[in-house]
This record gives sequence, C-alpha cells and structure tokens, in this order.
Amino acid sequence: MKEIKAYIRVERAAKVHAALSEAGASHLTLNHVLALGAHGETDQTKLSIEFGCYVNRRVKVELICLDRDETRMVELIRKAANTGQPGDGIITVTNVNRLVKIRTAAESVEAL
Repeated sequence: MKEIKAYIRVERAAKVHAALSEAGASHLTLNHVLALGAHGETDQTKLSIEFGCYVNRRVKVELICLDRDETRMVELIRKAANTGQPGDGIITVTNVNRLVKIRTAAESVEAL
C-alpha cells in the first residue's frame, strides 16, 4: 500500500476531492497548512504573527491506496491541482508497512 500526500492550493481542494471521489478514493483527509517556500504568490502571502515569517495557505491531501492505484491517484491529483503557475504544490508517495483499523483490528487491504 501507498500513502500519498499532496500540498495544493486552497482553491483547488474541491476539484482534487471530486476527482479522487469519482475514482473511488473514499478515505482521504484534507488539512489546512501554512507553507513556506520560494514559489508563493506575493499577493496571497501573509505575515504570520505566530511564526514571525511570511506564509501561504495550502491544503494537505492525504490518502492511502493499493500499490496498483498509486500512479492513477497521483495523476488525478496532479491534473486537478494544476493551474500552470509556480506554487501549484507537490505530491509525495511513501510505502505503508502496516495498516490497522482501530475499530475492528482488520489489517492491510481489509482495513481499507
């Protein structure tokens, strides 16, 4: 199994969610995050009083999928999140060694 994380523009979150839902990805999370980086839009960069630096709001999308679905899920996210502008975000993929469902103790594929 794979864990996919994507850091995307806030305004693209609904489009990414719709694309993944249509493809059958039913278990995902969306979290607001503050991003630092060289490719932020200066008109959307805000000074964070809490952190004392300039940040851009982003959404982190997280999902776990079967190995066979990895390429398709990454491409769906990439296409839905793409605006063609610097700062569109990044996608990471990592291996999941073990997955346990808390309520039932089901493991691996059965836990999805």
